Amino acid sequence: MMRPAFTLTVVTSRDGFIARAPDDTPASWASPEEQALFLADVGAADWAVMGRHTHEGADRPDRRRIVFSAAAGAGHWRRPTQLWIDPAGLSPAELPGLVASVHPLRQGLILGGTQVHDWFLDHGAIDRVHLSVEPLEFGAGLALFSRFPGPPEAALAKAGFVKRSERRLNDRPTLYSVWTPRRG
Repeated sequence: MMRPAFTLTVVTSRDGFIARAPDDTPASWASPEEQALFLADVGAADWAVMGRHTHEGADRPDRRRIVFSAAAGAGHWRRPTQLWIDPAGLSPAELPGLVASVHPLRQGLILGGTQVHDWFLDHGAIDRVHLSVEPLEFGAGLALFSRFPGPPEAALAKAGFVKRSERRLNDRPTLYSVWTPRRG
């Protein structure tokens, strides 16, 4: 089975944090323009992959989700479209087989948090990044990647990604950019 394409869609503060704390959801601080792009990404994906805190911060019984949780063990379905699983010992290529009986996984969306981002980065399985940067400074919080703290563009460059495009979403300005892995 071919590995699906995975897009990391993420909004950060200017200083590189995806949240101030695990229960701080972007819906409370991200711009309406960013949230519209986020919802478009959610709608285009077959499955979203996220950690427990991200799931609990915006629980949606109607959405297909793979929820990473160390406490989930070998995995279990909490709802007909929500698989909870401990990702230790798994690879991204194995995820489609786990959910195939419910819906194919061809386009996956990585929603966070930091440990989920790190897992996909460690497996070289982030095929595209949709980054929105809000003009806010948190000073502390949850980093985009644990081993690359700091401003999000610097973190992505250190992680091996190249910016392919950028545009302003509004007058604040919220910046939106698309990144892909540097290959070769």
